Amino acid sequence: MDEATRRTQAVEEEVADVELGDERLNFRARRISKRIAAEPGLGFPQALATEAELEGFYRFLGNEKVTPQAILEPHVQATVGRAEEHRTVLVVHDTTEFRFGGRGREGLGIVTRAGNAFFGHFSLAVSADGHRDPLGVLATKAWARGGGPSPTKSRRQNTKSYRETREQPSEQDRWLESVERAEECVGGRASLIHVMDSEADDYALLWNLQEAQRRFVLRLCYDRRLDEVATGALPGEKTCHFVTRSAIRAVREVNLSRRKRAIAGGRTRRVAPREERLATLVFTATTVVVRRPAYAPGSTAESMSINVVAVREKDAPKDTEPVDWYLITSEPIETQEQILAVVDAYRARWLIEEYFKTIKTGCIFEERQLETKTTILKALALFTPVAWALLRMRALSRSSERSPIATVLSPAQLAVLKKETGIPLRKNSSAAEAYLAVARLGGHIKNNGPPGWQVLGRGYAKLLTLEAGYKIAKSETCDR
Repeated sequence: MDEATRRTQAVEEEVADVELGDERLNFRARRISKRIAAEPGLGFPQALATEAELEGFYRFLGNEKVTPQAILEPHVQATVGRAEEHRTVLVVHDTTEFRFGGRGREGLGIVTRAGNAFFGHFSLAVSADGHRDPLGVLATKAWARGGGPSPTKSRRQNTKSYRETREQPSEQDRWLESVERAEECVGGRASLIHVMDSEADDYALLWNLQEAQRRFVLRLCYDRRLDEVATGALPGEKTCHFVTRSAIRAVREVNLSRRKRAIAGGRTRRVAPREERLATLVFTATTVVVRRPAYAPGSTAESMSINVVAVREKDAPKDTEPVDWYLITSEPIETQEQILAVVDAYRARWLIEEYFKTIKTGCIFEERQLETKTTILKALALFTPVAWALLRMRALSRSSERSPIATVLSPAQLAVLKKETGIPLRKNSSAAEAYLAVARLGGHIKNNGPPGWQVLGRGYAKLLTLEAGYKIAKSETCDR
């Protein structure tokens, strides 16, 4: 069974129970999902076999009975089923920007200075057993900005105080909303640890998570003021300095991967380019009591106790930015194993970045020629399980468990890869070796480390084209 067939079957299982209130719409949803799963890198006119199918697809997106929530619901329920198989599951939350070129699209707004864009917030379930198996998406939220003044600018233009402004609904609310949505979907069938980057660091969010007894690991953004008496801190001492004064609880050597210069948003030290290196990390951890900031809602407590884990690089090379993480968590930090478990939970966050690349690069979502926000969001719901299937296949290819090459490549693809790359692939080769060969076809250089999604996507797209030519040539030979 080749990779496209396996991917298609995985997506078919995800949408088998779709319920749109009309059996004809249910059939159309399953058929469309099957088509785009088979060739996610193709445009809609190429992926859908006939003009009738293409016309039916556009009618499907335009039908008011069809909603993104209804399209996605079977995948969410399948994700809950996979989560239930694990006693504990990580849920990684993050936001990405979708930007479209060309003329204006109805309902899309402004992200920075350009229109034709919106934000998508996703909650990706990941196994917490060390394998980091992507289990699926539990919740999504999409919104566009209208281009009006920001809350800060609005405060400057009227008499509202900063606290009053913060009391109003804002984009920051999406973090708590997604946590509660994921918890509601799972319904206690698994214990969830919510993992978020520093953008989520907000006193009100932390207070609400603790009040609801949610488990979380969140990267600190703000060096918070401490309750000096309750914490035992020095006068005026803040969180980061206090934690770094604690005794070292663990030491670990890790290989830091090479990081290229970011195309956008790469001005901060955290995303500065770096070369691959072996780093010695030291870990400290302690409990602190932080004071409520002046801008936080008055409904929150004046102070709260939180666990903090600091991850710092020892003796970093000159002219390099050392690793320097501060993680806020609900998890226990009494032992070395517990501290390292917190750090490993946060390290799983990179999977959602790969998921975003899968949607944008593997499914070429930002190149889709759809005219309105409504149809774009329905298409995004269709691609959500497709992107999960692609991501999970790549994750399995990197697993320590050896899977046979026949599970990911057809005989024709195997023949093409051997000829084009010169890699001596055999029937008893592994799936991991197959993916490395596909990456080679996409331009991957071995010294650059493991291949990423973008290079795999390029290689797979090229492989499909070469495979088609190979099959035509074989057919013509037989005809003669």
